[in-house]
Amino acid sequence: ENDVVDSETAPIDPEPFGVGEKTIALMQMVEAAAAEAETAAATASEKAKEKEEIEETQTFSTDKEEEDSEDKTTSVIITEKKEATLQPASALSFLSIIRFLTPTLALWIAPPIMSLIDTSVVGRYCGSVDLAALGPGCTLVDSTSYLFMFLATATTNLVATARAEGREDDADRAIGESLFLSLCSGLMLSTLILLFGQTLLRLIAGKESLNVVPSATKYALVRSLGQPATIFASVSRASFLADKDTAGPLVSVSLAFMGNAIGTYVLVKYAGMGIVGAAIGTLLADVSAALFLFRRMKKMRLEKFRNKQQGQVEEESIVNNVSTTTATDILDETKAKTSSQTEGSQSDTTTTINTTPPPLIVVPTSSNLKNFLQYAAPIFFTILGKSVVYNGVSLAVGRINSLALAAHQVLLRSFFFWTPVGDSVGMTSQVFLPSILAQEKKTGIPKHGAKRALFLSGVISGGIAATLAGWLPTGGVSLFTSDEKIIELLKITAPVLSYSVLMHAIALTCEGMLLAQKDLKFLSRSYVLTTIITAAVLMSPLRPTTLGASWWILALFQGGRALQFSLRTVWLSRRRRHLGDGWKEREKELALS
Repeated sequence: ENDVVDSETAPIDPEPFGVGEKTIALMQMVEAAAAEAETAAATASEKAKEKEEIEETQTFSTDKEEEDSEDKTTSVIITEKKEATLQPASALSFLSIIRFLTPTLALWIAPPIMSLIDTSVVGRYCGSVDLAALGPGCTLVDSTSYLFMFLATATTNLVATARAEGREDDADRAIGESLFLSLCSGLMLSTLILLFGQTLLRLIAGKESLNVVPSATKYALVRSLGQPATIFASVSRASFLADKDTAGPLVSVSLAFMGNAIGTYVLVKYAGMGIVGAAIGTLLADVSAALFLFRRMKKMRLEKFRNKQQGQVEEESIVNNVSTTTATDILDETKAKTSSQTEGSQSDTTTTINTTPPPLIVVPTSSNLKNFLQYAAPIFFTILGKSVVYNGVSLAVGRINSLALAAHQVLLRSFFFWTPVGDSVGMTSQVFLPSILAQEKKTGIPKHGAKRALFLSGVISGGIAATLAGWLPTGGVSLFTSDEKIIELLKITAPVLSYSVLMHAIALTCEGMLLAQKDLKFLSRSYVLTTIITAAVLMSPLRPTTLGASWWILALFQGGRALQFSLRTVWLSRRRRHLGDGWKEREKELALS
């Protein structure tokens, strides 16, 4: 009993069951081999899974790299497509200036050419009294509309600058806001002339020439109705020129010229309407030119909007094609995810495309109006200074007699007929210089050749215009009058007219360069000082008492401007050259000051 062993704790004795020790050892070896086989199979399975995961990771990384590469390629394609339309002209040659300069005359020549046609027809078929009446009548209408040419000048500069910097939407909105301001300004001028026209004409004509006021009043009241169309057309032409489109302004002025010439001739000679017929002919020509420009601008804006839509669709198709191609090579789970993301992006992008073209005429916002006026206000005062001098000379001539006033009307219309030569060179400077200045800021290398070419263009074109201006009141005097006394006065004053046209061309060429460089503070101060001195001479006891002396005051005013602006342009150019690499920072400081 004491030797009995518990069956649970005692070792198993194989002998009673008939199993030997060798058999047990063999079974243990088989079990160990099976365990080792299971372990090896598990290890191999784990290694196979790890290898598969690595291969999947590498495949996904490769696909992602290809997708990123294709995305970058797509981005480059889209960027290059956008930049292709934003590249400014790299060079400005004398030939390119002439090609742009010739049709640019259309912007500035429109108002004076209308008055010149009226002067020619009225002088031939209505007599010296009506011819003299055109003096104060045209002065009131043309000078008030000329006063608001700052809208056209500001539009050209702002739009050209925005285009050069690639801000297409800002440029289009600036055009729309300028057109709205032009209509408002024209309505204001029309109301002003209708209410106070006769009073203003009495002041312009003077006591010695009050007999011309009734005819001048009739002419001015009819012409005042076309002031909104006149200013609207000026701003429209300026926007076309800012986009380097010269066809629209050229065609509009051609239509206005033919319409005014035919209408005025028929109404004055055959309808017997006299000076009122001349005013009606000019009014109809102004309105027809404005309507042509409006329709052309609306059509071009619609085409531009459709091209922009097409470009957006092409960009979407490029991006979507890339996304679809790369998604097909990724895992099934990534496929579904990418596909859903692509569909979502397509639907989101489709909803952002605008199918309605923006309006052509836009009411300016308060911030945009403030920015516009900050630039346009100094230009307004420069034009105001010129208007004060021109009207002051007319007042001085009006105090002499009606014959001097009639001769002054021919001289002044001839002067304003040729001054657009200088104005167009100045406009060309404002169109081309912003892109040149942008390149200078980017590279840090001033480009004096372009500025020199612009200045020479102004001098050469001004010399040609001065020669023709001096010939018109002498060799072509029969176009305006047959009065021998008036013809004699014109021959005496013709050389002063030529000098005035030449100096005006040089002054306006340099003024355009200064406007393109935003040197507004200097321009404002210069005009204020020069205008005050000239007005003081015209109102002082030393004021001129003859037609020739009055025109010498105008000639000195033009010469003073030409000298000041030329010296300022040269000084700015040399200043940048001496500043070297730091001229861009100094320019910012100058603009802020």
